[in-house]
Amino acid sequence: MQLHRVNSIFRRIGTWLIAHRWLILLFMLLVSALGFSGLNKVAVTSSNDEWFNKADEIEIATDRFEELFGNNDTIALLVESDDVFQPHVLQMIREIGNELLLKVPYADEITSLTELDVSVGTEEGIAVINPVGDEIPHGPQELAEIKKLVLSREALVNKIVSADAKETWISLSLKEYPDEAVWKAENDVEPMYRAGEAAIAVVTDPKWESPYYTIKAVGMPYTETEERDFMGSEAALRVGTGFIAMALLLLLFLRSLRGLLVPLFTTIAGIALVYGIYGWIGTAIDANMMTLPVLLGMALAVGYSIHLINTFKRYFRETGNRKKSVITAVEETGWPIFFTAATTMGSVLSFSAAGIIPIRWLGLTCAAVVGVVYLYVIILTPILLSFGKDRTDSSDLLQAKGMSVSDRRFRGLGEFVVTRRKSILLVFIIAAVLLIPGVFKVSVNIDSFEFMGLKIPYIKRVYDVVNSQLGSYISYNLTVDLGEQDAVKDPDVLRRLDKLIQEAGSFELTKKSNGVPKIYSVLDIVKEMNRTLHEDDPDYYQIPENREMVSQLLFLYELSGGTKTYEWIDENYSILRAQIELSRFDANEIVYELDHIRRLGTELFPHARVDIVGSAVRFAAMNEKIVIGELKSFLTALCVIGILLALVFGSLRTGLIGMIPNITPIVVIGGIMGYFGFSLDMMTMTIMPMLLGIAVDDTIHFINHIKYEFERGGNYHDAILISFRNIGKTLAMTTVILSASFAMYIFSPVNTLSRVGILAVIGLTAALAADYLMTPILIYITKPFGKETADRKIL
Repeated sequence: MQLHRVNSIFRRIGTWLIAHRWLILLFMLLVSALGFSGLNKVAVTSSNDEWFNKADEIEIATDRFEELFGNNDTIALLVESDDVFQPHVLQMIREIGNELLLKVPYADEITSLTELDVSVGTEEGIAVINPVGDEIPHGPQELAEIKKLVLSREALVNKIVSADAKETWISLSLKEYPDEAVWKAENDVEPMYRAGEAAIAVVTDPKWESPYYTIKAVGMPYTETEERDFMGSEAALRVGTGFIAMALLLLLFLRSLRGLLVPLFTTIAGIALVYGIYGWIGTAIDANMMTLPVLLGMALAVGYSIHLINTFKRYFRETGNRKKSVITAVEETGWPIFFTAATTMGSVLSFSAAGIIPIRWLGLTCAAVVGVVYLYVIILTPILLSFGKDRTDSSDLLQAKGMSVSDRRFRGLGEFVVTRRKSILLVFIIAAVLLIPGVFKVSVNIDSFEFMGLKIPYIKRVYDVVNSQLGSYISYNLTVDLGEQDAVKDPDVLRRLDKLIQEAGSFELTKKSNGVPKIYSVLDIVKEMNRTLHEDDPDYYQIPENREMVSQLLFLYELSGGTKTYEWIDENYSILRAQIELSRFDANEIVYELDHIRRLGTELFPHARVDIVGSAVRFAAMNEKIVIGELKSFLTALCVIGILLALVFGSLRTGLIGMIPNITPIVVIGGIMGYFGFSLDMMTMTIMPMLLGIAVDDTIHFINHIKYEFERGGNYHDAILISFRNIGKTLAMTTVILSASFAMYIFSPVNTLSRVGILAVIGLTAALAADYLMTPILIYITKPFGKETADRKIL
């Protein structure tokens, strides 16, 4: 492909833009107004549910569970005090529980120290009572009796209340969330966030503040709502500071108000159009991912604009004719900018291969932002640069072949690279050998404490809860569908469930309070009732020997006022449920534990359906999706970019040359992540394909310019030096500006955002180094554009 022919097409485009600039400006302003007007309609989401399709097995199992037992989510409060059985503590527990039931949408039932079912023996037989009663007692003796009774119950101690009575656990179960069509008709806010917002308003009310106790809230609706709000403000801060850094550096480098305003306007208007359209069509924006398309759009708008503006300035210095310089700038840069936009879009669209809904959203949004920003830059930048006076004073003009100080320095860099090519290649090979082993050390972990970091107040609170005696923040539910009515009443079935629960209780990740696993099931009811029936003898805290006794105990429990039966079995007595709370999340360990409990469940109940659902299961599945998704998206991006490079430059050899410098930042980032223990999560997994898309821009400009100069002069050495002189400074400017924008993430208290900033800066720097050092050397050695037709000239 002859570049001068392609460039002639863009020259005609530039001429047409200038000829119709007022009409085009009016059209672009109307389109921009449409985008800005839609921004106030944008909805934000950060739900982990979005990671899964309705057809995924995990979603099918979750829907089945919620039909039977209600919502999989809960809101929980850890109350800490010198003695939780003090009257004012008990009063607070009851009042805050009642307020949660009253004010939290979809609230179902409160389980707390003041809302318990405890079986006791009476003269008439057995009664299921609430030890605290309807009125909170204040007498020391009465309180002591309540405390003694509650702490004597194995199903409660170290689960609802700690053995030392310094902690207690309040749990609010929720009803199943309605379908999207139903809740959207009532409110634009997702049900989980509605519940979370209401719970936060209740728990943070100053009236609960007291020197005698502390309240610490957890639960997916609660913490996900906090994350949505925190990440929204954090995203605005990072994007805002990045934008300021970009503006300051643009002003410093270009030393022109026009050079500053043009890229800024194209950046803002282009991104606003994409997000504004989302607002108009009702597509929600992912709070965790929303800043990445914005930063990518800023980065590319600046990169594209600088190439255009610097080329314009070079020709304007030489000719003094503004419109002619604009058209020539479009002619020279139009094709490489178009090609870089196409390859970047191909790279970010590779996110769709990950099979993860938020990552697919990210890929489509990034591609849309890239496309729109490209159109804004290629249309508005030439038009806005064309306004103004020509330079008629010849003393202000440089000679056509004159060079500035920076031009001479970059030409010298090119001479150094070509001259020292063997040494430079050796250094790159050694660096690659050292870094590649680190790539294979990269691990995957989306644990919130690792992902977010303890500098964030609500994460620190959750961490404190998890490290308390009773607290936890993730769990999973095990269900066993026996497929036969009244099968639950078989003592052999209950003993097999007991064996399964005991195995889960021995796992490393299962929450244990003073050695007692925090696991709930119908066994708590059956064993407590059996003990009560036998004069409260602890030896009878076990499953009865015969079916009739099990049936009688469950009947007595319900007859005596017990209300918890159907939290753990279905109405047909054919499905069992157990809830296992975890102390922490570990990606590899949780997969092992879930697989182990699933296999054991299948062995113990060979003819039953065994399902496991819950937040822990979702995190484990998300972890697996990240690993597979990263590989798919990265390999897809490599293939797309490699094929495009080979096709456009008309040579497989040139395509491979273009890929080598762009793999360099990936190897550098992967090596650093592996050696320094940076985990791969849903944010850092996006860095590699995204950097590949950004880094390839400079490579394309460099290769394109060398090829163009080679076609003109017929000598590789001269083509490389001219390219260093003409665009070497522009490549440096774009990298510095982009690095400064991403560097604002480094100061974020969010671990993963800080790492994104560090890795982006390192990756962009590595990409620039590879473009300066590897690209020209490989072209010089392999001569991909054909044989030289001219001898080297003195430049």
